[in-house]
Amino acid sequence: MKVVLSLLIVCFSFLGFSQSDKKENALFTIRGNIGIPRVIGSQMFRTTFAGLYEANLSANVKLFDNFFIGVGYQNTQFQNNKFLKFQYFNASIPYNTRLLSSGIFLKLGYDKFFSDKNYASFSLNSGLMLNEYFNVNADTSKSNKPFGLLNFTAPYVQPEVSLNFTVEKHLSFSILLSYTTMFYKYDPKAPRFNQFQEVKDSRNRYFMNWINIGFGFNILLNKKTKE
Repeated sequence: MKVVLSLLIVCFSFLGFSQSDKKENALFTIRGNIGIPRVIGSQMFRTTFAGLYEANLSANVKLFDNFFIGVGYQNTQFQNNKFLKFQYFNASIPYNTRLLSSGIFLKLGYDKFFSDKNYASFSLNSGLMLNEYFNVNADTSKSNKPFGLLNFTAPYVQPEVSLNFTVEKHLSFSILLSYTTMFYKYDPKAPRFNQFQEVKDSRNRYFMNWINIGFGFNILLNKKTKE
């Protein structure tokens, strides 16, 4: 969380000293990023799964000033935590259960320049997430009945903030922080993990959500330069 707070403080510090209010970004932008998600919502979800990666890509058009709108695709994957193992006689066999989430979203955002080439971006992604559990162990114990859904769809929202550094006329790189809330309560019976006492003892009061700290790029199309 210290990294998250530091990024936010730096970002708002740049905005406070901004002297490039009239600088405009490109008319069309392609924005992408990748990072490692960290579960912070439901304690039960955090106990059973850890993030492997999160990546998204969007195509955007500037509306007016530096406000923009776009559409995009997101892919996120989680894997079960290592302590979850199948006991077979005297052997412990690690699980390899994964949750794959694919989302289609609408993006609304704003670019704020703090120098001639560098800017902060604030945006909100919102859409539908298609989710599927893979490599689920066929556990039939009473604790996992009735079985949960291996496939489910849920709406989600994802505010993002990033610092972007232009390296050439049509390209900038970024450091990004996002916070995703998927409006779906985690069900440990779906990946067949409800037999573990550590999972049963965990709280499950909130929706599935996570933060992502990563790196990205912006391709700037039809960008005009002012002499």
